[in-house]
Amino acid sequence: MGRSKRSFDWLIKVYRVKGIALRLTRVPVLKNIAMKVLDVESMNLSYIPIYENIELPSGTAAPISIIEHFITSASHHVILNRCPCRSENGCTQYDQYFGCIFLGDAARGVDPEVGRHVTKQEALDHLHEAAESGLVSMVGKFRGDAIMLGVKDHSRLMTICHCCPCCCLFGSFPGGAREIMEPFVRLEGVKVEVTEDCNGCGLCVDVCMFKQINVNRGTAVIGEECRGCGRCAMVCVRNAVRVTVDNPSYIEECIARIGSRVEVG
Repeated sequence: MGRSKRSFDWLIKVYRVKGIALRLTRVPVLKNIAMKVLDVESMNLSYIPIYENIELPSGTAAPISIIEHFITSASHHVILNRCPCRSENGCTQYDQYFGCIFLGDAARGVDPEVGRHVTKQEALDHLHEAAESGLVSMVGKFRGDAIMLGVKDHSRLMTICHCCPCCCLFGSFPGGAREIMEPFVRLEGVKVEVTEDCNGCGLCVDVCMFKQINVNRGTAVIGEECRGCGRCAMVCVRNAVRVTVDNPSYIEECIARIGSRVEVG
């Protein structure tokens, strides 16, 4: 059994107690340990909204082009054989074996028992399939994935998760120390707003991983720490949630921000 497979199997066991582990980071000593192990200062992650009605500046490309850029420029591509979040939660809404994409030279060391090594086009097809199935992608650098995969050089490993609202690991992060949440950066210029068409049904509350929506006096209210993933807009049957981007340079700025933390070429 390779290093990558051993690391993966060990992290799966830790995942089963993720809620408890993250709550323990509120204890100062344990928080400091977690911050060091995860290298939180170097982490940088953003959700890329795939909501089809997102309002963009005139002439700009859709947010998914950010991920397409990294896939196209990456030297190596791996697709995980299964999604640990969905498989360990026994997900019934999405395919448990639809895995994350990992990019960069460090991905070459991933054991084939953990993930299949694919072409650039296969990785792009996987991304588009994720979007079509309603999964929201998150891109960036997360040392926890390098640990899971047994990869030493996490500066050359980029994570592209395809998250469902029911199982995503990061849905447990709000239960941890505030500092653990800081690397989750909203996409440049994204705004999420509730319109007067809202009837307070609460569907958006149920799908918000970061618990940033509540219903007040019959209307949904978006919290200040919303990460702009767009799930709320996707499920709103009244189209009462608007996702907009007011920054024409949002793609270039996001690519520069994430690209400065991890090398995929």
